[in-house]
Formats: sequence, C-alpha cells, structure tokens
Amino acid sequence: MQGQRRWIKLWARTVGMPIGIDDNDKPEFLPITQSDVKKALAFRTFWIVLQCCMIIAGNGRALGLW
Repeated sequence: MQGQRRWIKLWARTVGMPIGIDDNDKPEFLPITQSDVKKALAFRTFWIVLQCCMIIAGNGRALGLW
C-alpha cells in the first residue's frame, strides 16, 4: 500500500495537484478536501491519456498507417 500512495503522490505533483496524507494535511494554496483532489487527479489523468491517444491517432492518420 505504501508504494501505491507514493505513486499517487508523485503523479499528483507531476500534474500540479498537491495532495497530502489526510484532510488535516492541507496544502497552503489549495484548500479542498483530499477526496476532491483525488477526483480532480482522476479527471486530469483521463484528460492526459485521452490527449495522448488523440495525438497518436492523428499522427497515424497523417502518416497513412490507418
């Protein structure tokens, strides 16, 4: 479980969503609950994956692969 928390914390910082251990460990500049941060992180992750898929599909079409 510790590795998963570390990965989530790393990914959250990568996409700009600071996350703490619990609701009492709030970041200074983002006063929302941890569950809201996790929802926003899930949405941003989905959006990044969707954009990557669209870029790959667009390049494949431009190169005539499909």
